[in-house]
Amino acid sequence: MVVQVLGQILGIVAVLGSGIVAGVFFAVAVSVLPAVEAMPMGSYIELHRRLGKGYHPSMPLVVSAAAVSCLALVLLAPTVPSRVLFGAGLAMLVGVQVVSQFGNVPINKRVNGVDPDDLPPGWVDPRPSWRGWHRWRTVCALGALVATATAATLLPTP
Repeated sequence: MVVQVLGQILGIVAVLGSGIVAGVFFAVAVSVLPAVEAMPMGSYIELHRRLGKGYHPSMPLVVSAAAVSCLALVLLAPTVPSRVLFGAGLAMLVGVQVVSQFGNVPINKRVNGVDPDDLPPGWVDPRPSWRGWHRWRTVCALGALVATATAATLLPTP
């Protein structure tokens, strides 16, 4: 009984976390990115910095909580199909973290390191590259949501 309740709680955290990540990334892809791509470079850099102040401390925590829950459920879930699906969700969430850390974060650091009113010579617009990396992590986040939500439906109720 305790394991079933724990499994339900972890399942909620996995689905809720992956859902938040997928929803935020989807909203950024369909609304924020088209808006920032139409902005002048200096304005874009200022907005990028402001958006990052909210996203950067919270999103890694949400992704990590969902990933840890999936990892626990790979070990605790009572059936092979649910363990496999939580494992797939975990893999997708790790994909989100890897793409973020090695794709988007270096670009963020580069954008945050320039004066928007005095761009260095040869400055290359980072938006197309950032958008490409963001699309990959959005696909991973959506995959994690599908996997964790499907797996959660296979968990027994107490």
